[in-house]
Amino acid sequence: MIAALMAAGCGDNLPAKPDASHLLPDGGRSPVARGRYIMNTLGACTFCHTPLNPDGSRDTTRLFAGVDCFLDIDPTAGAGCVSTRNLTNHVTGLKNATDQQIKNAFTKGMRTDGKILAPLMPYYIFHNMTDADVDAVVAYLRTVPGVDHTVQPNEPPWSLINDGVPTVCNMLGTAGAVPCVADAIDPATIPMPSPGFTEMASALRGRYLSSMVGLCIDCHTPELPHAGPIPPFFPRPIDMSKAYTGGRIFAKQDLGLIDPLYPATITTRNLTSHATGLQGFTLTDIKAAIALGKDRDGKAVCAATHGSLISPYAALDDADLEDIANYIASLPPVDHDTAPNCQGPVVP
Repeated sequence: MIAALMAAGCGDNLPAKPDASHLLPDGGRSPVARGRYIMNTLGACTFCHTPLNPDGSRDTTRLFAGVDCFLDIDPTAGAGCVSTRNLTNHVTGLKNATDQQIKNAFTKGMRTDGKILAPLMPYYIFHNMTDADVDAVVAYLRTVPGVDHTVQPNEPPWSLINDGVPTVCNMLGTAGAVPCVADAIDPATIPMPSPGFTEMASALRGRYLSSMVGLCIDCHTPELPHAGPIPPFFPRPIDMSKAYTGGRIFAKQDLGLIDPLYPATITTRNLTSHATGLQGFTLTDIKAAIALGKDRDGKAVCAATHGSLISPYAALDDADLEDIANYIASLPPVDHDTAPNCQGPVVP
């Protein structure tokens, strides 16, 4: 009964998906190839769902096999760990899941068993993916070799999302008996390129690539303030009035950073064209930061998603990199000093 209510609730409050199909030339890719590119590059799905080798590289023999205790917010015994799902074609993964169950997971936050996904999974962003791209992701997942890996169960507080009635949401005062999911981003709130931007068509494609199928908007948009004693797993909508202005705070290990040179926490950068952001950055500067992980001084930007051994964005198509960079360059200026606190090593 709870699962049925949840399914109904998830569908009732979702914003309409935008029609972005006209923005996306297929580049001659088959659906499987497009899905591979989305999962391995644009959507950075490998970052959370593929374990690492001892040298810090991705273990491609366990591609998308899930990661035990991917994030530990409380290192004390028996608490704090959340694991990522095995997405391979094995019974411990998605082999027995239907296409619709898989789509509901990454676009609506519904686990294949009908429970709620922890909002570390950015379903509230992927909800806005075009239907063709959603289908492409599923088509690709059906080709991923099966890996026998039953991931470690989530520990409290993550496991409390689905434990018992009343739900965590109800205990926090949310109306209704439906377990809570994070609200999908309303595409109308995603910034449009500044009027008169010279490369408007490219910037509009970049808007889709960076905010509906990619995760730039997630890491570079601050969360809304928490009200009261809200647990860390509670769905945390991002503050779309400050989209792309930075200020999101991550523990360095959550960004794949192990070098002691990096500070314990990383604050993401304002990407708008304001003086507190990227004012003065050229298109080449922006592209180098995204794909090569270099700032204008040749030092590392502070996230392993950019320019490192495990960077997915190093594999962006030239055209997609150009489009994303044009969109970033087109963002209207917003005054938001995020006080960047990271000085990475020089990138060779």
